[in-house]
Amino acid sequence: MENCAFCYQNHILDGALTASSQVAALPVTNLKNQQGASSLGWRSLTTTPVSSANFIIKMTSAVVWRAFSLHRTNIGSSAIWRMQVTNGDDTVLDVIRPCNAANGQCLFVNPSDVLGDAVQITVWPNDTSQTWVDLPLAFAGPLWQPARNYGSESTADRVLGQDSVTSLGGSEFVESRWYQRKLSISHQSLGDTDSGVMDQILRIAATGQNILFIPDPSADPTVLAEKALFGRLSGGDLSNPFGNADRHALTLDLTERL
Repeated sequence: MENCAFCYQNHILDGALTASSQVAALPVTNLKNQQGASSLGWRSLTTTPVSSANFIIKMTSAVVWRAFSLHRTNIGSSAIWRMQVTNGDDTVLDVIRPCNAANGQCLFVNPSDVLGDAVQITVWPNDTSQTWVDLPLAFAGPLWQPARNYGSESTADRVLGQDSVTSLGGSEFVESRWYQRKLSISHQSLGDTDSGVMDQILRIAATGQNILFIPDPSADPTVLAEKALFGRLSGGDLSNPFGNADRHALTLDLTERL
């Protein structure tokens, strides 16, 4: 098990985006939005069925890439995706694998950093009933890992959006609106350098930008999709429970972006 990872440098937000196809009202530039609703994301043109859809991130110079993720998407368990990183005319990463979608998301973490100035991400739904690809949120960029892992005091929770009506006879009628995952990440051993990076991450998160948290980057892709969370991050007080030791405690709250 590797130390947890925080992904906050999303090159999708500062790169130039193009797509193989797009609905006029749902262009690929919507990937720069922070909302996860399909009505605010990128949608490929409708075909019967959709064979594939791709988008390209083009940077002005070479940058670091390692983690790739799609969120709030409509692709199913049979989908396959491809990540191609190029640096000029050279291909530095080319990976094709099952999406292993869970919780409406799929993730891939490369074992090491690669340097490139462009990325193309392609999705093959492989589902004859699917006529378009919806992709509201995505991440592509580097990841950061603290020197020591987060603590076992961390908890997972959920926020339920529902209306409930109880009849005179006691019957309950529930109208479900949303299911939102939430994490309380307790870290008891951040070093001075780590705490400085966490302050930078929290400053970025305070602007409303989504942060990707990966509990174990080395996990199986299915586990990555089940456990990772992309959303709004906030933090409590940074404390020094161990006196003069280079170890600081911080509890973070991360709520899934819908």
